[in-house]
Amino acid sequence: MRYACQAQLLLLIAAIGVTRAGVSSNYDRQAKTFIDQSSERYFKLYNQIASETYSANNEEDFEALFSKLTNVKRIADELVGISREASGFDLSKVQDGELKLALQELRKVGDLFVLGEDYFSSVQMNLAALQKMSTDKDIEPYLGGAKMPNEDDSPLAYYPDIQKIVQRSSDVDELKYYWETWRDKNQIWASVNFYTIVQSYQKAAKILEIPVHQLWYRYDSQEMLQQMEQAMAELRPAYQQLHAFVRHELHKKYGNEVVSANGPIPDHLFQQVLEQAWEEGSIIEAYFPRKDLPQYDDFVQQLSAKALINESESFYTSLGFPPLSAEFHKNQLKEPNEDRPDDDCRPALFDLTPHVYMMYCEKVSFRKLMQYHAHMARVYYAEQKKQLPSYYFKAYNLEYPVGEAVVLSASSPTHLTGRGLAKNVQFTEQTLMNRLFRMGIHTVLNIPLYYVHTKVMHDLLNGTVDMDTVNRHYWRLLEQHAGIEPPTDRTEGAIDFPYKFYVNIEQNYQTKKFISEILGYQFYRALCHQANHRGLLHNCDFYGNFAVGNSLKAMMSLGSTKPWREVVGKVLPKNTGLSSLALLEYYQPIVDWLKTHNKQTKVKIGWNSTQKKVV
Repeated sequence: MRYACQAQLLLLIAAIGVTRAGVSSNYDRQAKTFIDQSSERYFKLYNQIASETYSANNEEDFEALFSKLTNVKRIADELVGISREASGFDLSKVQDGELKLALQELRKVGDLFVLGEDYFSSVQMNLAALQKMSTDKDIEPYLGGAKMPNEDDSPLAYYPDIQKIVQRSSDVDELKYYWETWRDKNQIWASVNFYTIVQSYQKAAKILEIPVHQLWYRYDSQEMLQQMEQAMAELRPAYQQLHAFVRHELHKKYGNEVVSANGPIPDHLFQQVLEQAWEEGSIIEAYFPRKDLPQYDDFVQQLSAKALINESESFYTSLGFPPLSAEFHKNQLKEPNEDRPDDDCRPALFDLTPHVYMMYCEKVSFRKLMQYHAHMARVYYAEQKKQLPSYYFKAYNLEYPVGEAVVLSASSPTHLTGRGLAKNVQFTEQTLMNRLFRMGIHTVLNIPLYYVHTKVMHDLLNGTVDMDTVNRHYWRLLEQHAGIEPPTDRTEGAIDFPYKFYVNIEQNYQTKKFISEILGYQFYRALCHQANHRGLLHNCDFYGNFAVGNSLKAMMSLGSTKPWREVVGKVLPKNTGLSSLALLEYYQPIVDWLKTHNKQTKVKIGWNSTQKKVV
């Protein structure tokens, strides 16, 4: 319930407020007064929301939860009221361009709340239902549990139960069973709840009198989609090389009846490759054995969960950012519930105002350390733009690629050795290639999926496809951009999106992931050049470089006061938009290896059309 509440509260995002001297007319002065008052009220409101959200716990009784819901409804009414009041201003009478932009933003702050009670009685229920599809334990285990420890026949959830099975299983029938069973189980559930979300955005956009994509993306969707397509075109040759290698290895392992030598890769095996990227027994085991890599969790086994937070903070202070306040560490950093440890918990963060709240996990692992490095980008971004009015507080989601760039630096062998985390470890050239290959599988193979998921939602919202045709559209896009096909023929009414498609769907998570990956590597390369890095890009560490910190501060402090390209230009002076070239430079050693290997094995580059039928 706590996480459902957070998801609900995170939907309360908008950008309002502006400060400007020299207003030239009485009408402008009225508009400015309205905007400034709304902005101040808005920040206070969100600070209250953040405090309530991060003080919540799983033991709250119905009365406490009802009180929170009542408060959210009150806030929703205020936001809708602001939207309506902003719409009452005649923009043709506003002379100041900045005020005009502010009022245009204010018209949108009602967001989905303009749907009224339907938002709480329908939209929130549907969002919760979509999230529960991955965590409900309603899938019978394969062969009645014969392959489970102690032949346990208890029902399973996709996350984390089935996901863990996919990480270790080489049984193609078992993988196919879980792929089909989870989708069959959720077919009706997914179609009804998901389509309600799509319709809700369409209805809300109509009420607000704005294009639906503007409401969904929160920035220039058409330009961004074009930039995503440009990045995909740049990535495609390297992706095809990796795809050809993966398909060849799966073909050798499972035979032509399961994997065609020249066709798309069946999705259940594609997912296996992704999940096993860092496991023993992956498809690269014969070339780069997992045992030759260090056990990364050993690097942090002596640290506490709070120490991981402190280590990630130290990366930013090394760049010249100030330490986080004692107030943050005492009252805005939620300690884990030690009485109810959760091995699969995920860090959570609320950064809609400068008063950031963060919740971390009990679990100590190398992955958690890297997650905190990424999360700290959002904390420090909010700190750098805290003087801005709320109208400028949004930052085009640039917090995420900044976090990605920091993670690339913090996970480099140079950094791990320099910080004393990797003790008595030799990172040989073969070790570096082993690490890079596994990173490449996880990153390069996922990017087309993020793009396809974005495109599917884009086309549903504008009515290019509907629920009767979306599954066919989905598989057509997957085949075109990723060379993936379904394991079996798909029947009428099937909805085959993976569980990750629905995770944080109201936050447009898939688009954020695409931009974070592509732009994160662009930031990383630029910052490494600024730090005068010499050598291969994938082993660069810009820890401790004040010039890098100054560039990041210059970008962060702008918020959205300037257009996207100008803001990004503080880190990328020759910014031409999204580009995969930095990512390709990072993985160039692996791309070169793949080209040589694929030429030797004479495999087909690219793929023929699928023979599977999708109704």
